[in-house]
Amino acid sequence: MLREIRQGNQKDNQKELVAKVARELQQALSKTVRSAEWSEDEGLLQFRGKIYVPQNSDLRRWVVSLCHDTKVARHPGCWKILELVSRNYWWPQMSRYIRQYVSTCDLCLRIKLIRQALVGELHPLQILDSRWDMLSVDFVVELPLSSGHNAVITVVDSVSKWAHFIPTHTTVTVEGTAQLFLH
Repeated sequence: MLREIRQGNQKDNQKELVAKVARELQQALSKTVRSAEWSEDEGLLQFRGKIYVPQNSDLRRWVVSLCHDTKVARHPGCWKILELVSRNYWWPQMSRYIRQYVSTCDLCLRIKLIRQALVGELHPLQILDSRWDMLSVDFVVELPLSSGHNAVITVVDSVSKWAHFIPTHTTVTVEGTAQLFLH
């Protein structure tokens, strides 16, 4: 695998722009923080001590499958794969690639449990006898200024669906809202 990575990094094609820029940073006369992050050891380009995997879908898939598809790995989740791969390898948007790889793994999709709370039993809503027993209140805020008001309190009756709209301002307090509602 390292042989293929070396060959991928040595190709002078436009597709491998990262390797080309890293080499230019290394050869620059002024050493910057960015150029210090890159090194080359035995033909392997390294970023912060981790082997750079070129933009070759087969190589990247091979690296991820070694940490995901083997019998020892047993298809762990995205974060575990990212942790295992990032110990030795690096490429741009690696976490996105790994997340996409795991989310399209057929075996993971069929076997992994969905970790959500069980849906409870549904109960019908209480049937109300009279109007204005149950209300819903909502604030519509940051409206254009009109007569000194820039917000509206919307009060809706759950039975009749009648609505009352009370003009107010966005800085209204709880006590002010109660006063507006009662008057």
